[in-house]
Amino acid sequence: MMRIFCAVRHSNDPRYYYGGLWSGNFYPALRQLSHEILESKTDLLPTSKFMHIGSGFTPQELEMRARITEQILDEVRTAHRKQPLDLFLSYFYNSHFDPSGFEELRRLGIASVNFYCNSIYQFEHVAAIAARVDFSWHPEKNARELYLKIGARPVWVQMAADPEVYRPLPDASRKPTACFVGQRYADRDRWMASLLRANVPVDIYGPGWGDIKKGNNDRLPNSTAPYLGRVQHRPGTASSYLETARQLIVNDGVTAGTMRLARQIQYRRQTRRLSPVFAPNARGSVPFEQIAEIFAAHEVCLNFSNVWADGRPGSALIPHVRLRDFEAPMCRTCYLTGESAEIREFYDVGRELDTYSTQAELIDKTKFYLGNLAVAENLREQGYRRAKADHTWARRFRELFDKVGLNKTNA
Repeated sequence: MMRIFCAVRHSNDPRYYYGGLWSGNFYPALRQLSHEILESKTDLLPTSKFMHIGSGFTPQELEMRARITEQILDEVRTAHRKQPLDLFLSYFYNSHFDPSGFEELRRLGIASVNFYCNSIYQFEHVAAIAARVDFSWHPEKNARELYLKIGARPVWVQMAADPEVYRPLPDASRKPTACFVGQRYADRDRWMASLLRANVPVDIYGPGWGDIKKGNNDRLPNSTAPYLGRVQHRPGTASSYLETARQLIVNDGVTAGTMRLARQIQYRRQTRRLSPVFAPNARGSVPFEQIAEIFAAHEVCLNFSNVWADGRPGSALIPHVRLRDFEAPMCRTCYLTGESAEIREFYDVGRELDTYSTQAELIDKTKFYLGNLAVAENLREQGYRRAKADHTWARRFRELFDKVGLNKTNA
């Protein structure tokens, strides 16, 4: 058994920044493995408000980060004096914690692991932390080189699902429709529009798809007032567009930045024109506790895998294995997701789940599974068996602790 100090919640209030998401995923598995969890009482919310900034912090932001860091280290010292800690497990962006704080953890003899799941398209937001923590846990396989370039010690362990939360509901009645649960992001609306134009029945759950706005929000209400010395720009305003243009020119140069801005403007215009297409099928947001019910009520569960290469429109779109790739099969769904080489390392594609690479393939396969219920049922059963056997958080933590040399489990 290990004593693990955890600082993984970006807000103590679960309404903001998915404050309960990662503790909800990690803690049950750690307890299942008989580890003792000591959760930080320090609220990261003041520093989460500027976690989209990777560097160049204002003096006020640095002061706030230093204060949060010292509060966390004081908690660690107190807990360590009572009984030695074995591991410090965090989910920090650069804004959350002064990287020099890891030296104090090493002085105390406490190993540290920082989890981060946006390494492909937001690596700059964790680079300073990754360079100083003992181990950088990243779920994206192709992120390894980014960590190695800055001298970090990357550990690739994929995400998973909790079978107590994401579970089959055998008594539910399935509608002859597909569903998607997730926010409108990147090119998801392009894929969805192709389905709707092909008259594929789809229910859409999540923010950004229609006028219905319910459920959690991972951001505080927008404000134009400065916060810790930095001006806040309300999304969609003229000032926010001017700030975006300024950043593009600073980062990419005048010519490349201007071209990138033109691509973004064109993409946003196309996005706005698509909005009316989704309103009739938009069902609003749902809390994660109800996602299993949504999956159980539909014959096919869809997922869209692309992310922007650098987190901003206009960059390349790349496929990315996501939490949903484990949560949905764990709920015993007929699951259809974007094709990627990495997804094939975790599932037998075509037997346990299926993938698509083009809009035409997405349409054809969705229609196929909606029209062939026996085939869909077999995919559903095989995917569930694989997820339950191989893709639980408990299994991932065993793998993580083996890789970092902390294999002190009783399970």
